[in-house]
Amino acid sequence: MARNILLADDHVIIRRGLRTLIDNNFGRSEWTEVDRTNDVLSELQKKSYTHAILDMQLLDANLLEVLPDIRKVNPDLPLMIYTMCSEDLYAPRMLKLGVQAFLSKQLSEEHVINAFGRFFQNKCYFSEHILYDAYADKMKRENPIDELSEREFAVLQYLVKGISVKEICGILDLKTTTVATYKARIFEKTGAASVVDLVRLMDLYSNEK
Repeated sequence: MARNILLADDHVIIRRGLRTLIDNNFGRSEWTEVDRTNDVLSELQKKSYTHAILDMQLLDANLLEVLPDIRKVNPDLPLMIYTMCSEDLYAPRMLKLGVQAFLSKQLSEEHVINAFGRFFQNKCYFSEHILYDAYADKMKRENPIDELSEREFAVLQYLVKGISVKEICGILDLKTTTVATYKARIFEKTGAASVVDLVRLMDLYSNEK
């Protein structure tokens, strides 16, 4: 699937450099650039994106002020925070608000490429200590994914890959209502609020083993 990326940063040089790095290492993407939180919300209402890369501080506001609104507009959109802001201060909050990845602009090019490789594979990317602290309680409990039936687990595998309910119906030869029921049960049993949460849970528990 072709990537259609929303890139929000208040420095044009950062946007140009990031676009070049990603296009050179992961193939060309379709890009939309903005530098204000209001424009982020506006773009998300206008069209569909496969990924969003956002700085914490934009020209008109801090991203933290509008992130809940972003999630209301598109709860399953993979979000990467690429910023100079403190990871220890902001990353735990971002994780709770449904962000899939948090990356410092101070990291090396090799590190950045590795982070985006995981991000584009629909995997979670946070420092290990951030994930451990955020999920300390969950890590003491039994794996909620083990509570899923075989059919529910099969549907889960497709959901975390970004495959739609309609496509899953065709793959598994099931009715739309049946797949929708499985999806609802998956959310209920795992405690996830979105597909992004499911991705993080899968990543967390697969890394434990």
